[in-house]
Amino acid sequence: MPVLYFAHSYRERDARIVDYFGRLMRSEGLVPSLDPPSDSVNGAKLQRHLNASDGMIAVLSRREDGTSPHILFELALAMRAGFPVLVFIEDTLPNDAVSPHVPQQRFSYRSFLRQAPAHRQALRFFKAYLASTPPGGYVPLGRRRSCLIVQSAPEPLVDATARWIAQYAEYEVGVLDQRTDAPPWRPFDEIRSASVLVTFASSGQPRDHLTGFATAAGVPTIELTADPGYRHHPAIPDEYQPRLVRGTEELPGVLATEFELFEQDFLELTDQDAVDRYASFLVDLEGDYDSTTRETAMEVVMGDKYEVSGQTGAVGRNARAKDMTFQQVWQGEGDRLDLPRLAGELEILRLELKRQATTREHDAVVAEIGAAAEAAERGDGPETLSRLQRAGKWALGAATAIGTGVAAAAIKVAIGF
Repeated sequence: MPVLYFAHSYRERDARIVDYFGRLMRSEGLVPSLDPPSDSVNGAKLQRHLNASDGMIAVLSRREDGTSPHILFELALAMRAGFPVLVFIEDTLPNDAVSPHVPQQRFSYRSFLRQAPAHRQALRFFKAYLASTPPGGYVPLGRRRSCLIVQSAPEPLVDATARWIAQYAEYEVGVLDQRTDAPPWRPFDEIRSASVLVTFASSGQPRDHLTGFATAAGVPTIELTADPGYRHHPAIPDEYQPRLVRGTEELPGVLATEFELFEQDFLELTDQDAVDRYASFLVDLEGDYDSTTRETAMEVVMGDKYEVSGQTGAVGRNARAKDMTFQQVWQGEGDRLDLPRLAGELEILRLELKRQATTREHDAVVAEIGAAAEAAERGDGPETLSRLQRAGKWALGAATAIGTGVAAAAIKVAIGF
């Protein structure tokens, strides 16, 4: 059965309509891809998982300020890579809300159930098209995973990037220098064969043609910038804009965060406990989707619900055992965490993260690290772990990069590494 990237809103207003289209897709033998929510994302991660899907179905609803820029960005990824797309679009949105070249079907919030025959027919046409399209382009699979860096930044920064990726991310690394005398077909062949690209953007300069080709070919791309004055595109959410690197000293933390995001799976099979918790959650959900589903799924995947470390903290939908869970974790792991020293390192980490922060999500992480430092100073181990879990993997990458080992160890305990 076709597996489809399902782009939709998580707002309370949209819960019923998203549930309706999800059920309709499954009834037609179309499988919505599982997407446990996460606190952070980048464009490379979305492109990677789009590449693993057979197509995309998007539900585009109206907002006070128009439409969701995140869903529009996901649609842009699919369209520029030539993926099959079907959009269900609210009937109050303007005719140019999406490209007229994209197949679309309108729905009404007041009468969408009466429109079910038309929606089902659109899904059947889409499924028939998927069955008739050939598989994706052939790429040799015998090589080790590879990362290409486009030579579009100062050489010391490019060299430092290549060394970090080879040593810590464990990719085969190559650098594409556009001034080379290599045969003209070689860079395009190497890009198509790469697992991921790293590029550097700069304000006032057009995107180089190799980066443009990678974008059109749908190759996952991690975009960085060494330009403090880089002007973000106003219509694209910050998560998908180039990440600022102020120098080689910031590079390890930024790269650690971006590659962690890129390699995140919709369901990380290496964490079997999380898989089991999420599977139990889906069974107990019984197809019901409401405004609390995203928050509940987040807690399940992060380990606040269902079975944790072999001890039943809470079972079933809407059961809560957060405090007990962190008490259990602290009892098992607290002996190796020096709270006074941890408090000091967390303050160092907070200042570093505050210096790096560029988005509201980053600011929230800085606040959680500050709250964790205060809890550690009070000697409250479970609360410290609770705060560190909310801080997540961006904080872990930075803690590792700046050498705050106790803080990094505590974050790993909190998020279940």
